Amino acid sequence: MQSRLKTAITTTLTVSLLGATVLPVAASGSYVKDGVWYQTGADGKAEEVALFGANYSLPFAFGYRSVKAMGLSHQDAIRMDVAHLARLGVTAYRIHLWDRLISDRDGNLLNNEHLKLFDFLLSELKRYNIKAVVTPIGWWGSGYPAPDPIEPGFSVLYSKNQMNEKADAISAQKRYLAQLMAHKNLDGVPYAKDPNILAFELFNEPKHADAGAVTGYVNGLIKVMRDAGVTKPLFYNSSEQGNWPEFAKALCESNIDGVSFQWYPTGLLKFSSLQSNVLGSVAQYHNPFENVAACAGKARMIYEFDAADVTAPVLYPAMARSFRRAGFQWATQFAYDPAALAASNAEYNTHYLNLLYTPAKAISFLIAGEVFRNLPRGADTGVYPASNQFGGAALNTTLDPATGLALLNNGSRYYHSNSTNVVPVDAATLSHIAGVGSSPLVQYQGSGAYFLDKQQDGLWQLEVYPDATQLDDPHQNSSLKREAVRLSVSQRDIRLKLADLGQSFVLQRADGQQAQAQNGTVSVQPGRYVVAKNTTLLAKAKTQARPFLLPEIAAQQPLLVHQPLRQWPIDQLLPVCGQLSATQLTGNFSSIKVSLFYRLSGEGQVQQQALQAEDLSRYCTKLKLPANSGMLQYQLVATVGATALSFPGPVAALPSDWDFPQSSAHSFTTLLQQPGAAVPLFDARVDQTTLLYPKDAQVTQQWLAGERQQGLTLRLRPAKTPDWQQPPLPLLRTETHAVMGLTPRDLSGYTKVAIKMRAVKDKLPVRFALLNKDGLAFGIDLEASSEWRYQLVPLSALQAKPTLLTQAYPTFMPAQLSHQGQSLGDLSQLQGTQWQLLAPSDGNNALEIAEVSLMR
Repeated sequence: MQSRLKTAITTTLTVSLLGATVLPVAASGSYVKDGVWYQTGADGKAEEVALFGANYSLPFAFGYRSVKAMGLSHQDAIRMDVAHLARLGVTAYRIHLWDRLISDRDGNLLNNEHLKLFDFLLSELKRYNIKAVVTPIGWWGSGYPAPDPIEPGFSVLYSKNQMNEKADAISAQKRYLAQLMAHKNLDGVPYAKDPNILAFELFNEPKHADAGAVTGYVNGLIKVMRDAGVTKPLFYNSSEQGNWPEFAKALCESNIDGVSFQWYPTGLLKFSSLQSNVLGSVAQYHNPFENVAACAGKARMIYEFDAADVTAPVLYPAMARSFRRAGFQWATQFAYDPAALAASNAEYNTHYLNLLYTPAKAISFLIAGEVFRNLPRGADTGVYPASNQFGGAALNTTLDPATGLALLNNGSRYYHSNSTNVVPVDAATLSHIAGVGSSPLVQYQGSGAYFLDKQQDGLWQLEVYPDATQLDDPHQNSSLKREAVRLSVSQRDIRLKLADLGQSFVLQRADGQQAQAQNGTVSVQPGRYVVAKNTTLLAKAKTQARPFLLPEIAAQQPLLVHQPLRQWPIDQLLPVCGQLSATQLTGNFSSIKVSLFYRLSGEGQVQQQALQAEDLSRYCTKLKLPANSGMLQYQLVATVGATALSFPGPVAALPSDWDFPQSSAHSFTTLLQQPGAAVPLFDARVDQTTLLYPKDAQVTQQWLAGERQQGLTLRLRPAKTPDWQQPPLPLLRTETHAVMGLTPRDLSGYTKVAIKMRAVKDKLPVRFALLNKDGLAFGIDLEASSEWRYQLVPLSALQAKPTLLTQAYPTFMPAQLSHQGQSLGDLSQLQGTQWQLLAPSDGNNALEIAEVSLMR
């Protein structure tokens, strides 16, 4: 089949959400004056640029090759993704071009399929008035995450340093820039004059060795651009240089209009999801060039940012807040995932953002756009963690990492990334609602995003997107062969509590069929609808030029997703939940029964307990445990009529059947402990994916056999302390993950922490800390002896300490966050541990850590 992407449902409706409608595009001017970036609006008046959006790279590289290999239409894929970006209120787009794909060895422009698709992408962005910044030179090879293919471009011949050093490399890139600026878009307008391109960023992440040559090199590229007819602002990138004031001064003494920065505060490429609260890492953007006098007249842009390897939907609004405080006028996330590839998250495994596949993060991204556009440049939103509530009445934004809730509640807009009971500040003035889960305004049990946009009193547009079920950690290595998230189409009830609609409103489907609500409730599946107080108002629905587009979602057998807890005390009820994905059973959820089959390891009798439906896809129970400790083995079984599927699997049989396969692949397990047993916060035998590398840590990590060669231990060997660094030296952060079972557990009575560690040679002074619910450190200074032993520390002895921040990019971001936290707080919300060395290292000694546990 040529293309599996299709227009699933379209109607002729409109929505007034900022950035979501197709707006008239004026030939607007763009310029920088006194360090502030302006554009001329449709009314002819100059306004400060404050644009927020994403990078997106499907015309090039891995995205292009993958879509082609899947037999899909690149244009259909682009059309869908840009419509979804518009739905999320995106107003800005940026990408570095893969010059290796669109140039030859001499720098001549190749008008090939990649460039033609990029022209098509630019035309789609223009339809929705999404402004663009284009970076002509990317330098990078086009293979990632696969090996680089054979590429025709000139930058293949040079290292990144050589690109600004070798005369032939500079000549080739100047030739390429001149020809690219003369290339005409689909409207016949040269890139140099394209009004929808607000600026050019000359080079993606250049690397300079000689600050003295920077000014001349940059001015040479600027001259080529100006000679080619470019009058709009030109930016140059600072990210690869680190904290190098001489470079910043040389760059800002050039004729450049602005400086571009990046922010990856959680690092990159962890190869597993980062699960702890790292809001402290985005509390403030630090710009070391703030006081470089030559830079005062330069505009500021964030060309790339992301909360890499983070699935939690709370960081984007916090980052947008910090960007505005630091004076940035443009911010574009890297990178929005094409829907065609997002099920696997194979394009950039460390990033993951898509309206369909990461709905909660997408709503958080929608909120972040509102924050960025509406917070004044330079606005002070307070000190973390008090800054989790910010924006005043104009934005009224709340971030709650414990519940995964980002909430914007400002009177006209009510956006939430997870279910919430917070009432709108003024229900009568609401015009835009978007969410995942339920709220006082909308009761909905699906897991996809939905949007309600008011057209007039008593008349709304409703858009409902598919359910999304996470099947696997999406941040593992890239592979199109795995499925990280599955979409499903389900018929679900939605209850609307909007005063101007009443309880008997009319819903009109895409095919024109109508349904009347009963007690405010009506049945929907993914699509676009008109919702009206009465049938008379339906005729007043406005035309929507943005199509409602979905990929084809294949019917599949039911799937139950469950996360077993690692251990649990027998005196507390064990919570067991399963998330159901059941595309094949559209409209027939009531016939599904979910049961728990369980027994202690070594016992023959299998027992059964029904799970109760919390909604139409989540089933839960609390199991009273046997009096004996041991290993609980269990399965979850979904039964539809006479068909039973047991998970993990699925296995088409009941666990009580005589021939049910007994391999570990078909059983969940939880260790049942006696009351008061130790609660591990770190266990070297099983916690290899919980490590975070702090900024400035010069440490080798090794997993070795533990005491008496049993189990595993984590060895941390610090390098010889460099002259610039003084103790305490950062060693490690660890995270607490959901499998540890802290959050649902009653931890009253636990008053101590036990640490099993040793120094490999001579004793080592170390600072150990626990991280509270806000990710803030509370610690104590200890000494690791040369023998294995447990050290028992009262929690009351832990005092507030600076928090180690993860390795961020750019590398000039701070290494620590000081705080005035009052206490360690709720133990069930602990985020992990933190380790530092209190003496200089000679590079020969090492710290080994086996276990950290809470004790009664």
